[in-house]
Amino acid sequence: MGHKVKLYMFSGSAPSLTARLMLEHKAVDHKAVHLMVGPHAFGMLGRGFETMTVPALKIDGRRIQGSREISRALDELAPQPPLFPADPQRRREIEDAEEWGEELQDVARRLVFCAARRDPRAFLSIYRHPNPLMRPAQRVSRRLVTRLATAGHRATDRAGERDLARLPARLDQIDAWIAEGLLDSAELNAADFQIAPNVALLLRFEDLAPFIEGRPAARFAQRVAPEFPGQVPPVLPPAWLAPLRAERGAPPGSGPTGTGEALQATAYDDGHSSVPQRPDARSLPSWRYGR
Repeated sequence: MGHKVKLYMFSGSAPSLTARLMLEHKAVDHKAVHLMVGPHAFGMLGRGFETMTVPALKIDGRRIQGSREISRALDELAPQPPLFPADPQRRREIEDAEEWGEELQDVARRLVFCAARRDPRAFLSIYRHPNPLMRPAQRVSRRLVTRLATAGHRATDRAGERDLARLPARLDQIDAWIAEGLLDSAELNAADFQIAPNVALLLRFEDLAPFIEGRPAARFAQRVAPEFPGQVPPVLPPAWLAPLRAERGAPPGSGPTGTGEALQATAYDDGHSSVPQRPDARSLPSWRYGR
């Protein structure tokens, strides 16, 4: 007898993609419920979940939230192919990498909102609802959702600049795990599905993609999560990209530099112009989603 499985998610959420890829990997028949980022919080609480977090699963009435909790629940539901190996030591290594991937998830999310404050196209493209009828509501709520998410995820400019300073080391770690065979081996595991969607999201940044493409991490993301929606225009401040240029050995001012207020003309789904915004996140209420 089959199980009744529902996945609650929204487009542009890397952890939601993690959950969907794991379900597909295990060939678990499921129904995806596409929510709208922001109002999804009320939808999750209204459906009886403990928090507003996505992704979330409902398996025969049992409610599970969070990508790491979902990976374990799926191994119980459908043991083959396993997301975690039987060997205890190897399992611990994969669990540690999976947890590390949650930190990368926070980095990618914060950078999206740093970009969204500078150009609404980033928000409207990455979080574009698959139902066209929902997109006008997204445009209306975009500013408020960006402000609340900035506060909830502490996605301040200071945090974004710090995240980019540490990004080369994070990419080096992914490349090292690939070389070791912990990631991107013949049999994909929970850490693969946790980490790859976040690299795929970073590759959607026009400012960041040139620094990631060509690395093992980029090829890994293309294998595991080849389709990530949306595009983030080149809006990150040039100074933030200096560590990436230095790591690549490029002289200051060469290569992708970010454009600040001067946006390049690029085709995006919403077609709206840039409206730079820099709210003080400390004055906003706490609001979080996704893990």
